[in-house]
Amino acid sequence: MDFWERSRVGWHAAWYGVLAVTAVAVLALSSAPLAARLTGVAALAAAAALYLVVGTRLLGERCSLARYALYTAGTTACLVVLALVLGPGVALAPLFVFFPQAWAMTPSRTPAVVVVIATPAALGLAQLAGNGWAAASVPDAVATAFLQAAAAIVLGLWITGLVRESESRALLVAELTATRAELASAEHARGVLAERERMAGEIHDTLAQGFLSIVALAQAAQDGDTRERLALIESTARANLAEARAIVAAHAPPDLAAGKEADRLLAALERLAARTSAVEGTAVELDLPAALPPLTSEAEVVLLRAAQEGLGNARRHGGATRVVLALAVDVEGVELTVTDDGTGLAAVPAGTSTGYGLTAMAARAAQVGGSAALADRTDGGAGCVLRVRVPA
Repeated sequence: MDFWERSRVGWHAAWYGVLAVTAVAVLALSSAPLAARLTGVAALAAAAALYLVVGTRLLGERCSLARYALYTAGTTACLVVLALVLGPGVALAPLFVFFPQAWAMTPSRTPAVVVVIATPAALGLAQLAGNGWAAASVPDAVATAFLQAAAAIVLGLWITGLVRESESRALLVAELTATRAELASAEHARGVLAERERMAGEIHDTLAQGFLSIVALAQAAQDGDTRERLALIESTARANLAEARAIVAAHAPPDLAAGKEADRLLAALERLAARTSAVEGTAVELDLPAALPPLTSEAEVVLLRAAQEGLGNARRHGGATRVVLALAVDVEGVELTVTDDGTGLAAVPAGTSTGYGLTAMAARAAQVGGSAALADRTDGGAGCVLRVRVPA
């Protein structure tokens, strides 16, 4: 619903009001003959009836040029009759509402311009007729008609321009609001997806690895060493529980949270290596520096999760019996390497994916400005080497 349609109740009140006031003024003209006054009131009543039947629909629809022409021509005729019987001055009051109506009832400016030119011209002719078509009355009639038409055109173009600009801005605001809502929805969806990917990576690198260890320990317990295996199962389950709580609370991994600020990553890697050796039976050798440069907590998580993934894959997918876990520091940052003596990438069937773990690891490293890559060893030994680098 546009501006004109929203304000049509006001239009009804204004038009009927000005016609009623004019009718009262006409009846109060004691200097005019009664027949002339009654004719004037009849013309005003006809204008009101025409508005009721045709004009109100134009304000609601504004789509029929023929109906618009019928209403404006009929109303102009009523005003001309009023001017003929009582003088042109009596017909001026309704013009203050009729001219704005002419603009409001049509979406095109051209018909409105025609009306606001033709109506003053018709009233000017009525003025000349009332003066007996005297030549002396022509300049006054022409000047009056011209001023009325010019004022109506200028004001009409200005007001309709403001209305169109307002509607255009309202449409733009609506589009911007809709776009903002779409962007908010897309951002929410992206946030949900990112959180799902984060949770998937955390679960894959922690809980899934822990459960695999529990399964392996439970199977080994059937072959003997039950008490020792049950103890390892319990410790692994407790570690998994701590990891689950950290994931839910979005906290740092328990191995990192347990250490001091300066050496917590080194201590976490030492605990990881010891746990892997005890649970998996894989010999894990450490090659760690005495100290590390300051790293962000996100970078430390990337390196710890990469170490967990690398150790788990070396045993379960590569069949490795020995793994070297090393950290190297240079001017560009810190690099973690996990080197195993397993089967290597050559044993992976062609076209087989390297798995979700490596993809998630690379994505996690990229978030902190780092990188991750898995390749066969180039030092002549069998197996793979995982390299994960983060900036310091």
